[in-house]
Amino acid sequence: MTSAREEILDRVAKAVGRDDIDTETEKRLTDRLRQLPTKLRPQWNDDPVERFVSKLRAVAASVDVVGTAADVVESVQTFLREHNIPLAVTVAPDDRLNRYPWPDGLKVSRRNAIPEDVTSITLAEAGVVETGSLVLPSSVKSPTGMNFLPENHIVILRKDQLVKHLEDGWACAVKSSNGIPRTVNFITGPSKTADVEQTIEYGAHGPRRLHVVLLAGS
Repeated sequence: MTSAREEILDRVAKAVGRDDIDTETEKRLTDRLRQLPTKLRPQWNDDPVERFVSKLRAVAASVDVVGTAADVVESVQTFLREHNIPLAVTVAPDDRLNRYPWPDGLKVSRRNAIPEDVTSITLAEAGVVETGSLVLPSSVKSPTGMNFLPENHIVILRKDQLVKHLEDGWACAVKSSNGIPRTVNFITGPSKTADVEQTIEYGAHGPRRLHVVLLAGS
């Protein structure tokens, strides 16, 4: 008895006027497929920072390349002021974020995000130069809600965390989590959709704005 799959393929073959291939032809085609290169990855020679920044801006994210921890804080405040956003942020409960000198004029809450939050700040474990994607594995110190609930998402990333390809980003997520994390978010730009009349709308399923601060110094 033939399977449903075989019956469907047989009908397709008959519809296009193609008979069963002989053994020799099948072998030749199989050998040809086996000779095709696998795991191809795009290559480039331009500066990784410039390429990463270009990819981010192409997907409607804003980005600042800064040199110091103080510059990171200044970038955050400038972003908030430019978009008339309240000077209040929810910072992921990650001890690495304590190094930044948050000023008294900026209200900082260290916890997971809630729907009422307007702006969140998190760290990325990697930035993928190939696509301009940010790699954010979930954990107690980096809850997934931080990436989706607030209308504005600010991500801090170090220059030495840039990797070339998506596969490299996955490896970073696994390494930073000491194993496969429960969730890994590859974030490429702010949330957007064109479901209605093919018109781009931002913030449909997550943050309306994504701001990346790339720390190139210490």
